[in-house]
Amino acid sequence: MKSNQERAADLVSRMTLAEKVSQMVHDAPAIERLGIPAYNWWNECLHGVARAGAATVFPQAIGLAATWNPDLVHRIAVATSDEARAKHHQALRRNIRQIYSGLTQWSPNVNIFRDPRWAGVRRPMARTRVSRPAWVWPLSRACRAMIRTI
Repeated sequence: MKSNQERAADLVSRMTLAEKVSQMVHDAPAIERLGIPAYNWWNECLHGVARAGAATVFPQAIGLAATWNPDLVHRIAVATSDEARAKHHQALRRNIRQIYSGLTQWSPNVNIFRDPRWAGVRRPMARTRVSRPAWVWPLSRACRAMIRTI
């Protein structure tokens, strides 16, 4: 049995340049000859699964950071990742492959906001070296758990 890395390398080796380029956008089309379904990479779950119908909503990231409770943030991230997987699988059962139905989540914002070009952004949880480990690790552990259970 091939590893995931070997399977991916084999699949990419069989794609044309145009097919590879077509997969580099958020609304990647299907490549039927290779059995690759359409996939939309656009989804967000900074404080709950956003824009995908009814979902649990948690406080904005800065509010979560104000709790200074990494365990609570991790539990919220786990709940969000569970809900994201459930919504994704429900969409697949209905053959829905549109925006806000995939597993790729554009969250959390880790620390792009230290860059001066992003001046005045209020949403990050990890603005300082002190707070970054407290928030990034609980969120990243939950995200990695989501990936492992796909």
